[in-house]
Amino acid sequence: MSVEVNSLFFSYDDKFNEKMNYVLNDVTFSYDKKDILAIIGKTGSGKSTLIQTLNGLEIPFSGRINVEDFFLDYTVKYKKDSSIDYRRMKKLHKKKIRNIIDLRKKVGVVFQFPEYQVFENTVFDDVSYGVKKFYPDIDCKDMVKDALSLVGIDESYYERSPFELSGGEKRRVALAGIIAFKPDYLILDEPTVGLDYQSQENLINILMKLKENNTGIIIVTHNMDFLLKYADRAIVLKDGKIIKNTDVVSLFSDFQFVKENSLDVPKVFQLALDLNKCGFNIDLYKVKDSYSLFEEVNRR
Repeated sequence: MSVEVNSLFFSYDDKFNEKMNYVLNDVTFSYDKKDILAIIGKTGSGKSTLIQTLNGLEIPFSGRINVEDFFLDYTVKYKKDSSIDYRRMKKLHKKKIRNIIDLRKKVGVVFQFPEYQVFENTVFDDVSYGVKKFYPDIDCKDMVKDALSLVGIDESYYERSPFELSGGEKRRVALAGIIAFKPDYLILDEPTVGLDYQSQENLINILMKLKENNTGIIIVTHNMDFLLKYADRAIVLKDGKIIKNTDVVSLFSDFQFVKENSLDVPKVFQLALDLNKCGFNIDLYKVKDSYSLFEEVNRR
């Protein structure tokens, strides 16, 4: 697997103790970059904290993370009587991770409302920032131009202030700033918030091009239509725990689970389920939107 997370625990509590309020509680999963992975769950379930542990923005106090050949081990240290040595843990995990910059080259995170990530005087300088930080000895011009071209920003924008751009343009510049340094994995936190349909389509076209170039895509989202259309697998978090890790069709087909966890099944998928009850025998794995459902019904 490309990414492996094993027994990850995290808390914002200042002191390590047995009554800690866990934001991540024994989180374990594997991810293969051939898939687009969606991470879903209610607000406060631990989604944003989880993705921040994947590139070292948050440091868990226990567990292991593998990203390709980069290995982070936060395994709990025990006393001779097998009780947890919290003092030892606290000392160990306050230390900086060695070569953290190598991890952040591999895993780029685009936060919710990424337009607030722009900060340089010009668009070109803003997108150049990450490349210069991670690759200080190379000429980054071509990497920056390629990233800006991919997100649809032409040369007429290069010397403009990013603060003068529209919200959508700022968002594209912020995305370019991450993909410019070519991370192996791109994580996006609620990328569709505030976007109209066409902007969502433009975003997914960018992500598909990156996926074709072997970039792993992980998306945190509440948008179930977006998840159905583009994701291959989904992880459901609740109170810091993974309660479901499956393919998207199996997720939405589990009526009891969906009901118990108040998940919204996309209307087009629900219609496909209802049609199958009437004997249509539709291949649910081919239902991504209304057009693909129409094709399935027509084929039958």
